[in-house]
Amino acid sequence: MYSQTIIDFVQKNAPCYIYDQATIRKQASRLQQTFGEATLLFSLKTNPFVPVVRFLASLGFGADAASAGEVALAASCGMPAEKIYYSTPGKTQADITACLGKCHLIADSMQEIIRAEQAAKEAGKTIGIGIRVNPAFSMDSDMPAPSKFGMDEEQLHRVFALLSECPHLKIEGLHVHLRSQILDALMLANYYEKCYALAEKVSRFAGHPLSYINFGSGIGIPYYKAEDSPLDLAVLSQAFSTLAERNKNALAANLLIETGRFVTCESGTYFTPIVDKKTSCGKTFLIVEKGMNGFFRPAQAALLEQLLEDIPNSEPLYTRKNAFPISVVGIPQIGAETVTIAGSLCTALDVLAKDISLPMAPVGAIIAVGNAGSYGRSLSPLTFSSHPAPPEFLYTEENTFVER
Repeated sequence: MYSQTIIDFVQKNAPCYIYDQATIRKQASRLQQTFGEATLLFSLKTNPFVPVVRFLASLGFGADAASAGEVALAASCGMPAEKIYYSTPGKTQADITACLGKCHLIADSMQEIIRAEQAAKEAGKTIGIGIRVNPAFSMDSDMPAPSKFGMDEEQLHRVFALLSECPHLKIEGLHVHLRSQILDALMLANYYEKCYALAEKVSRFAGHPLSYINFGSGIGIPYYKAEDSPLDLAVLSQAFSTLAERNKNALAANLLIETGRFVTCESGTYFTPIVDKKTSCGKTFLIVEKGMNGFFRPAQAALLEQLLEDIPNSEPLYTRKNAFPISVVGIPQIGAETVTIAGSLCTALDVLAKDISLPMAPVGAIIAVGNAGSYGRSLSPLTFSSHPAPPEFLYTEENTFVER
């Protein structure tokens, strides 16, 4: 599964994350083929590792930025301001002022519209902004749902009444995002169509065609290939192509798709060494150097599965059972045993996997956890107990390892 080059490297450098550049390129190409001329935005929150972001910038990707820090990161990695879209709730006045002119600013609330007007006025500029709307539909129904994200569609008249009092702002775009990790292409296609109809409605409120429509993401990957069917990109491509043709004769807007976890998730592996092995009350424990403070999501999944029979939609903290394939590398694959993999933190919750079958593994062997390329290191409590954070490496197509 892993080349000898990688095995030799991790034996010297684990705990660490390794992201495979060839896999990232393949996934990026699949999206580019699916969405044609749409602008693809890499969701920086999934993996802000600089070499990864720089590589995607070289492929023409823009940025879905969720903080002022991510706006700066995208720019430092070569993404131009016109391809950086800053959308998140809770932007402060300082956030908005710092990012003025460095990205497309998307207002998440009426208070943020007021803050944007103040920042533009102080800068002596008229700026274009987008608005994030919580639509009057959900991903799988025609009913709205309360959300901390965006402004309700039914409040659009109030939004535009406020905008009419903001001479330094011009509405340019719409952003909608409802759910992540969807594997139903027809559901996504229907969602995109509804978003476009909403954009036409917003354009009528604005009195001019919008220049961009951000459909968000929703694009899922098969975390557990034994049960998950991959998203049918051919179906999605045909549906989006039809929508793009409609757009040419209607708004002629730039169509934006956020990549979510799709581009990087399967490229990443978390490697951590076994530092101890013990038996307690008939159970075998493999103690690894960094558990949840290296890769939190498997530990979070193990906890939720222990506490709840029916786990609600909890992205990105929880996706599904068996989401993270675990293997042992660097040893002969002899025999099997049932083990619990736990970390070294002073909490019983520091468990990456409970009662799983693995080849017999001695102290010094390396545990590999897959699907670690999105929401891996960035979502983990790296400072817990003051352990050093695991380093990251991009394994290039030239068989080299690039560090930050």
